[in-house]
Amino acid sequence: MKINGKFAAIALVCLAAFLFFAGINIFRSYRIAGDKNIGALLVYKQASLASFPGVLPAYESVLKEEGVYYRKLEVTLLVTLSPEVMAKTANVVIFPDCIVQEMPKEISLWAVKYMSAGGSVMIVYDAGVKDWRGNYIDTSVFSRLCGVNYATYSKLRGKAYTAGKLRFLNSQAADYFEIPDGKRNSEGFVTGYMYGALSYPVSMTEDIDLKREDVLAESVLPDGSTQPGLVMRTFMKGNLFYANIPLGYLKAYGDDLLLRESLRAFLFKKVQLPHLVYAPYGKGGLVINWHTDASPDWEGVLQAQKNGMLRRDIKYSIHITAGDFRDQPNDGIGFDVEGKGRKLYDLLKNFGTIGCHGGWAHNWFAENIKNKTFGKNEMAYYVKRNKDSLEKSLDYKIDEYSAPEGVHPQPVMTEVLEEQNFNAYYYDGDMGSPPNRTFFDGKMVSENVIAFPIMPKEKYASLAEMNDAGFTPEAVGAWLNGLLAYIEKNRTVRLFYSHFRDLEDYYEVFGDFLDNIERLQKQGRIQVQPMDYFAKFFLRYLKTEFSYERGNGKVTVRIRNPEGLEGITVAVPTSNTEIPEHKGFSMKEEGEYYYFTVTGNNNEETLIINNISYTAR
Repeated sequence: MKINGKFAAIALVCLAAFLFFAGINIFRSYRIAGDKNIGALLVYKQASLASFPGVLPAYESVLKEEGVYYRKLEVTLLVTLSPEVMAKTANVVIFPDCIVQEMPKEISLWAVKYMSAGGSVMIVYDAGVKDWRGNYIDTSVFSRLCGVNYATYSKLRGKAYTAGKLRFLNSQAADYFEIPDGKRNSEGFVTGYMYGALSYPVSMTEDIDLKREDVLAESVLPDGSTQPGLVMRTFMKGNLFYANIPLGYLKAYGDDLLLRESLRAFLFKKVQLPHLVYAPYGKGGLVINWHTDASPDWEGVLQAQKNGMLRRDIKYSIHITAGDFRDQPNDGIGFDVEGKGRKLYDLLKNFGTIGCHGGWAHNWFAENIKNKTFGKNEMAYYVKRNKDSLEKSLDYKIDEYSAPEGVHPQPVMTEVLEEQNFNAYYYDGDMGSPPNRTFFDGKMVSENVIAFPIMPKEKYASLAEMNDAGFTPEAVGAWLNGLLAYIEKNRTVRLFYSHFRDLEDYYEVFGDFLDNIERLQKQGRIQVQPMDYFAKFFLRYLKTEFSYERGNGKVTVRIRNPEGLEGITVAVPTSNTEIPEHKGFSMKEEGEYYYFTVTGNNNEETLIINNISYTAR
């Protein structure tokens, strides 16, 4: 039989392309196997990325923000690598939700060998519930590791997946996962602003050998029954974390907290990876964000000054709606920055950074957006009008924003902010999380404008809401001071928001809270700064290149940043570690880490740490 020359040429081209891309994949796998950096390996299936486009970027975004060295690898390539070698190369392998449902059956034995050699594994929700052809299997590939079978679709069909409210079994478990007091209620349930206890997707499971002490949180189903929610256990010589919640999917659609805190708990506390600290100078920080809406706020500002709530050594983010009306044009009840409110505006400028609260008229702007009377052009016009009015008597450009009534349609409003050179905004998504590059509808909204989620107290956020709900001054004071302890302990940044008029029933406890802030700041234990301060740091921090390379009984930490490294902090485990020479760094030992903070603004620094080993804990 004669082969058509044209088809033969096409076949040769296809074969060459196959060999070329196969060569790339083989090279990639060898490169990963030879990488000596201490970090995590993020696994995915290429064919699944189109169905869940936001999940892999969600994991990558959080790992980058949390200063973790990571690599990515297609799951078909993972099984070609030696698990014993990979246990020395990648301390943790992460199998995310949604994008590795289908796996080769060999992965189960690979994971057992990997953990036998000391590697640790993070398995999320539905990883490994299907065979390579896309069919549900009777037993999940990681059931032996997890102690439960979470692949029950072939038996339960539509009842295999349901929803439940996540409850931590005790306060120690919630603290281990760094769930703030305001994000859990007295029963241990994870809560949300305005909603109370939140429901999350959950897989029905079958017990294999799961011990009760390995379960840190459980999902409570509508009928009162429970399923394991967050599981942490040892297996062979490694550690295993199983989350029966789609962590990456949640992050990709606007709920950052559980993915971030699960990664922090497992990677930093259990496995103890070296990492950068996502806070300026490695120190916990707080934004106190005051919203001043209209003329009813005038008296609140005066009373705040009279009662000692305005202090020059505590820098607030003070956001103002500048116009002369609030609900309708000519109603005369706006804050009126250029008229009757000017003296109060001049007062507030002395106590922090001024930001833009919506567009010109508080309620009117919010209602027009909600009713869809305003599109992007109108939003942009009135935000700029508000910004320009405030800037007339400032010697700096405004780059902070907060939405009136929380009305912030994504992604269009953030696009408006980015186009007008804002770098930060108050946000009621990602509730309870640190400032981050938020996601919406499966996509990162912006790499250049940082979202600052609100820190709630269960269903409430502002002091007025807490007062209406009947919280006593003592309860509010305990929550506020607990927030300071939280940010200090966990070296993280959070935002509290309210209005000056809300202080009326809380002057005494809020004054005590401010006293505590002043004391902690003088001791160098926390920092209270405006959004702008933290946003500028985070945007610079995210340009940092870092590596943690091991070899010859030592670890070499290298960090580089074209905009300078001042305030960047490296966390290195203390276990089996000699304190290195750290010229150019300040050093603090706390818990199980040394914290090395760059003191100058060099673009490149190196630490060489002797006698360090990374084994399962």
